[in-house]
Amino acid sequence: MAYEDIFEPIEVITHFRGGKIMPLRFLWNGRTYKVKRINACWKERLGDAQQLHFSINSDGPDCFELIFDASDFSWQIARVYLEG
Repeated sequence: MAYEDIFEPIEVITHFRGGKIMPLRFLWNGRTYKVKRINACWKERLGDAQQLHFSINSDGPDCFELIFDASDFSWQIARVYLEG
């Protein structure tokens, strides 16, 4: 499996409930992707800022890594893992 680093800002429709965050859809390169499955979620610290990383699947075999920055409520697409 190959991957491509992206690290671009994206727009994400997100569900907040019970202190948890769940990405539902995101817009990247003019296309909307629906989150079909969250494979993993983990936290990282960058100084005082906390980031939440999500490994997700959308339509198709590719896997995406999305990052939510809790300091400014921004999202970015970090990587795309390409199948085949």
